[in-house]
Amino acid sequence: MSLKEFGKKIRKRETPFYDSLYRMAKRIRGIECPYIRGWHDFLYHERRFRINAWRTFWRLLYHQPLFRSRCRICGSGLHIYHSGQGMPFIMGDVDINIGKDVKIYDRITIAGLTVGEHPQLTIGDHTDISQPITIIVGNKVTIGANCLIGCTMISDNPGHGVDYKERFEKINRESIGRVEIGDYVWAALQSMIMGNVSVGFGAVIAARAVVTRDVPPFCLVAGNPSRIVKKLPFPNEMIERLGKEAYEQYQCAVVER
Repeated sequence: MSLKEFGKKIRKRETPFYDSLYRMAKRIRGIECPYIRGWHDFLYHERRFRINAWRTFWRLLYHQPLFRSRCRICGSGLHIYHSGQGMPFIMGDVDINIGKDVKIYDRITIAGLTVGEHPQLTIGDHTDISQPITIIVGNKVTIGANCLIGCTMISDNPGHGVDYKERFEKINRESIGRVEIGDYVWAALQSMIMGNVSVGFGAVIAARAVVTRDVPPFCLVAGNPSRIVKKLPFPNEMIERLGKEAYEQYQCAVVER
């Protein structure tokens, strides 16, 4: 009898003998080491310290310098959160410009489209880029300062078409635009920004929203495709900073029910 057949007989419990082996194996599998106060607390903190120290070592001496080598400009205070991959995955030729005190996760993808000319990605000061996110750049993607970005995708082109005959063809250069995200924008979990769009200063993109058209300053958008569901307060000091044009865009914004 092969070991595989023996195991199958135990799982089927064909006879009282195999049934006893099955119950014995189940009791053995349920054996658990008891929690010992103090000792296991120490082991938990020791494990956390050891993992964080090891990841910090590789982040400072290896992964961050490698990522900086792929950037045209990279300000001070860069922090790459280590969650297993080490550094962002960069595809294609893309001009990366990073501001000061930018925080990003290692499990993100930055892709430059070959159809574009000199794809350029700019991330402003004090901006946090969460994971997982894919940033696809054919022309230009600009993310402002002091932003919280939790998108799953940012792309300056609308992606593949709905026509089944054209779906696998390369993206046309004419369809590539620009994505411009203003300062203090919060793009919540699993949202998407696609196409030739502008997201205004202080705007909020709700979780799982798909932005395919411009978002006025200090507006909350939600849904697929996204729509304005609320106008946030427009601080008086921002009227002088952003200009009358931005304030007029805010005033003209229509809340869609």
